[in-house]
Amino acid sequence: MRSAGELPPDGPASQAGPPGPAARAEDLPPADPMDSEVDSWSRSRRAAIRLIVAFFLVAPFFSQPRPSAAQVAFLAPATVILILVFSRVVVAPRPWPRGRAATAWMVVIVGLGLSILIAGGLNWVGSIIIAGAAAGSLAHSARTAGAGAACCAAGGLGVGLYYGVNYGSGLELALGPLLAAFFAYAAGRRAELVGKLRETRAELARMAVADERLRIARDLHDLLGHSLSLITLKAELAGRVIGTDPDRAAREIADLETVARRSLGEVRAAVTSYRQPSLAAELAEARQMLAAAGMDCEVHAPASVELAPEAEALLAWTVREGATNVVRHSGARTVTITITAADGEVTAEVADDGVGPAWDPGPDSGPPGPAAHGSGLTGLTERARQAGAQISAGEGPGGKGFRLLVRVPAG
Repeated sequence: MRSAGELPPDGPASQAGPPGPAARAEDLPPADPMDSEVDSWSRSRRAAIRLIVAFFLVAPFFSQPRPSAAQVAFLAPATVILILVFSRVVVAPRPWPRGRAATAWMVVIVGLGLSILIAGGLNWVGSIIIAGAAAGSLAHSARTAGAGAACCAAGGLGVGLYYGVNYGSGLELALGPLLAAFFAYAAGRRAELVGKLRETRAELARMAVADERLRIARDLHDLLGHSLSLITLKAELAGRVIGTDPDRAAREIADLETVARRSLGEVRAAVTSYRQPSLAAELAEARQMLAAAGMDCEVHAPASVELAPEAEALLAWTVREGATNVVRHSGARTVTITITAADGEVTAEVADDGVGPAWDPGPDSGPPGPAAHGSGLTGLTERARQAGAQISAGEGPGGKGFRLLVRVPAG
């Protein structure tokens, strides 16, 4: 007993299966050289930032006026702590701290920067600029970054007013932290965006691999299922008549060889994505297969129909899958294949008078939905979805046999 084609969940993920041992490293797309370049650049940039921060915080110890011993006693450990915290929290590779942790680290760094500026004087203006950069990097929003930068700028102006700075130095104390916070915040958002884009690209590559696997599996199933069924029928028929009608047996064996060679070519074409079946060819092959199985086949099709390549391919796959199912499962005597074109759509129907589907329609079941479905009808359903077509499978006319029906837009 064969089953109708239950509509599977949308998307290839429903059929690709969960990742497991089969998802080997060689199955994944090769690494992009650009990723290696980006990683190398990021490491170099982080090293350069650490050197710049260390220079701006250590150089004031050797400038004029020199700090006193009491100042050095506080400034030396505070500077080391600020360098280490900035390097570990701000410059380190992601993930950066988020939420309350980021706010706490921002408060610590801003506090250290202001303390160093207050204790050391205007030579340590770099500490407040570095604190502003940390506020921009750690802030989770522009408002938080602005608040941290404003605190740095206000503290710097306060120290400047205490020491009686001129206009240029005051401008540096006010704008330095603000600009540092702005550029650091923008760089952080850019880095996040680049990271998301890289993740999206990797996910798209994995999806492409899964889609290609699904396409190859679907094509090979449809091709080999049909061809092997025909080869089996030809071989059985040749075996039955070889003793009584050697000439016919020879013809059947010759046909068997032809089918095998054609199947080999189709498999190669399917693997390389060039398989595009013809509706006329599939109708002729279906008639040949059903005749070899001892079934009467009636084909009703217009002499010519203008179809888009995708629509013709879907109808051809429908005829192939329907004929293969009939031979394998139906035990039918008569099979009818009907192709109709009307109202901007083309319909392919394969109906037989065999045993019928293994499904219970029920009063509220809606479209045909069997308890189990074969991979052939599942693959055909995926093809129909991709082409924007409608597919149904179930009882034939009058409640007898099995019917497979596909409606596809002619354009």
